[in-house]
Amino acid sequence: MTALKVRKNFLLDKEIIEKAQVILIEQHKNLTEVLNTYFRAIVKEPSILQTIEKSANKRTGSFIGMLDGKIGDTTFKEMKQEHSSKEDK
Repeated sequence: MTALKVRKNFLLDKEIIEKAQVILIEQHKNLTEVLNTYFRAIVKEPSILQTIEKSANKRTGSFIGMLDGKIGDTTFKEMKQEHSSKEDK
């Protein structure tokens, strides 16, 4: 396996890394293993990136976070059109 040297301007969020480290230790993994696994998964299934991003952006710990993914992906314009079409009937 060849190694890729990451430049000195490759920055990661320290708080996130520290939180992830606790989980990684429980799974008996290290950061290098996780990153390699992550990149292999993206190469084999590029759509997984959207799933991961959606999960990472999901809010937790509040009432509005419980609604994530429940309301839908409609835009305000689409909601207005749907509401006006219901009024016409």
